[in-house]
Order: sequence, then C-alpha cells, then structure tokens
Amino acid sequence: MELEDILFDLDDEELINSDGEQYFLFLSGGDIYALPASNVIEIVEYQHITKVPKLFSFIKGITNIRGEVIGVVDLLNRCGLGDTEITNRTSLVIVNTTQNDKKQTVALMIDEIYEVDGLDNDSISSAPSFGTKVKSSFIKNIARYNKMEITVLDCDTLLSIDELSRIKD
Repeated sequence: MELEDILFDLDDEELINSDGEQYFLFLSGGDIYALPASNVIEIVEYQHITKVPKLFSFIKGITNIRGEVIGVVDLLNRCGLGDTEITNRTSLVIVNTTQNDKKQTVALMIDEIYEVDGLDNDSISSAPSFGTKVKSSFIKNIARYNKMEITVLDCDTLLSIDELSRIKD
C-alpha cells in the first residue's frame, strides 16, 4: 500500500490545518504516534520475518520487500513497552533514516495505520524531558491533534544505525 493510498474519509471539521508538514499517524500499544511523512517510503501488510541470531529483542529480523532485504524493528519493544501483538491490522512502515550522511531503509512494525494528515505548526511543541512513556530522546515533538496529544517520533534516533547494527553480547 502506497502512502498516498492511506487517506481516510474524515469530516472537514476533524482535520487540523494541513498547511503544516504532513505526518503519518499510527497506533501502537493503544497510543497514537506520528512520523514525518517525508521519512515514510511505503506501508506494507505484515509479512514473514526471518529471525537473525544475536540481535537485540527489538530487532525482529529481516524481511524481503520487492527484492530488498530490510531489517524489521518492533516499535513497542524498541520503546520498552512490550512486544507488538501480530493481528490482521499489523503493518510494516518502511522508513528512511539518515545518519553520518548514509541512508538506511528500515521496517517499523506497528499495530495499525491511523491516517496521513497535516499538523498545524501552532499545534506542535517541544518534547518534554521527562514524564513520557517513550524515551525522551526518541521524541521529536508533541503535537495537539483532534484534542489528543500525539508523540512525533524522531526516526533518526529511534532507528539509530549505530545502535541497530550492534550485536548483542
């Protein structure tokens, strides 16, 4: 499923001013999170993952997406919130991260797609340094969306190439 195909039918009153940057919103562990849509390549249905030994528990293994082998990271496990339960709504979000001028493609396992929408710049605030479920370094911003607080994740920190490539002792 391509990112452009994930637009949901919502009443205009529910939409926040879409003059801001576009975000991919999704559910994991009962909470709504967001990623800048510019980081998202595509969303695919959950598919078979081949386990790789000696990796951290949040790295579920690898999968083949159109001939490209991609590492799969369980978002909930990465954030220390347990494992993602595999259901018929579980998806893999294929994202690009950049570190040290190198691009890396990673699949992020999530519970369910929510929508793609713009967030008004006035609704976005700095991430708190404490009091969040998710490690503060993984949070880029907090946004107000449809009367809810949404955690905007920092892809580059969450999916740090240096950390993901380390072998577990």
